[in-house]
Amino acid sequence: MEEKKISEQESLELITQMINQTKKDLSVGNGDSFLMWGYLSAAISLAVIVMLLATNDPRYAWLYMVIPIAGFTVSGIKTYKAKRKSHVASTYASNTINNVWAIISAVFAVYAISCLLHFGEVRSWNGMFLLGMLLPSIGTYTTGVILKEKSIQMCGLLGVVIGTGQLRDFVCGEQVISIMQMGQMVLSFVITLIIPGHILNFKAKKQQ
Repeated sequence: MEEKKISEQESLELITQMINQTKKDLSVGNGDSFLMWGYLSAAISLAVIVMLLATNDPRYAWLYMVIPIAGFTVSGIKTYKAKRKSHVASTYASNTINNVWAIISAVFAVYAISCLLHFGEVRSWNGMFLLGMLLPSIGTYTTGVILKEKSIQMCGLLGVVIGTGQLRDFVCGEQVISIMQMGQMVLSFVITLIIPGHILNFKAKKQQ
């Protein structure tokens, strides 16, 4: 059987429909996920800063472990409930976005396990801090590219700029994470997670 050929205009319309469907499928879910991770990460980071300023006890940095434990637990429950309720087939674009964030999560998990296995090397956790600055920014930018949302792309790029500044500091021999750098991390969470989450939810409500 001869395959039906589609015109360039039909091809563009099909791509546009797929992107719009992906936005409709992902906006609210991804917006809520961005906000959950963003507010959780920013709140824990601020708590660490306050406790360090109040007590000067570096052990309070272990509070950062609350972020992945609480975040992945809540995300897992939400994903499970969403799959049970939703009977709509996912699009290629939505699968791509989910896979991007899955590999980012995997990098965090593998590096955290590596740090735990080398418990005595305290400075190795600086790498976790750096990943927390860069990887969410890259994920946000990629999400913006796939959804063709310039504002989300810009948030991701700003996060990358902040993260590369931290990378430069570590390469130049920075061994202790300063309070100022922790504050920049909070700013990064606001720019790369909280703001994009509100943008996605706003656009979802506008479409509805």
